[in-house]
Amino acid sequence: MSRSSLPIFPLGVVLYPGTALPLHLFEPRYRQLLADVRAGDSRFGVLTAMSGVAERDLPPGRMGCVAEVTEVEMMPDGRANIVVVGRERFALEQFLDSEAPYHVASVTSVPDIATANAVALAVRSDDVAQHFKQVVKAVHVINGNDGPVPPLPDDPTQLAWTIAAMIDLDLESRYRLLAERDPAARLTTIDAVLRKAIPELELQAALRKQS
Repeated sequence: MSRSSLPIFPLGVVLYPGTALPLHLFEPRYRQLLADVRAGDSRFGVLTAMSGVAERDLPPGRMGCVAEVTEVEMMPDGRANIVVVGRERFALEQFLDSEAPYHVASVTSVPDIATANAVALAVRSDDVAQHFKQVVKAVHVINGNDGPVPPLPDDPTQLAWTIAAMIDLDLESRYRLLAERDPAARLTTIDAVLRKAIPELELQAALRKQS
C-alpha cells in the first residue's frame, strides 16, 4: 500500500471511485484548498465525516476517496461550484500539522481484495445490472417519463459503487460500501437493495399504467 499526504475535506457524504460529485465551496479554507490543488495535481481527499465527531478527531482507519477536480465555476464573490471525480480509496493515518487553513493528513491507499474469480464476478455483475434496469424502468413509468437507463461500467469491481451513487441509501450504508474491499461482497450488498425495491416499484408502475 502506498502512503502519501493529502489536503482533506471532511464531508457528510461518500465519494466513490469512478463517480462524480458536485460540490459548492464557500468557506474561505476550502476556497484556498481549491486554489492550491488547482495549482498542483487537482486532487484532494474527501473523508466521510462522523456525526458528533470533530473533524480532527476522526479516527485512524476512517475511509475516504481521492477527489480530482474536473470542472470549476468561479463566482464573483470567491465561492465556487465544482465537480470532482472519485479516484482511489484511502484510509486516514493521521492529521498533520500544516500552515494551510484546511486539514492535511497522511493517508494510505486501500486496494481491493478479490475473493471471486473473474467469471463468477462477471456473472454476478450481469445480474446486478439487470436488476438495476428493472428499477429504472419501473421508476420511469411511475414518473411518467421514458428516459434511457443510465450507463453502467463494464468493470464488475466498479458497478456497485456506480449504482450506489445513483440510488437512495443512508450515509452509513454508503460508507460501508466504500469500505468493503471485496468486489463480490459489494455486488451482493447492492443487489439486495435492488431486489428489495423491485416488487414495490413494479407494483406502483403497474398501478400507474392502469390510471
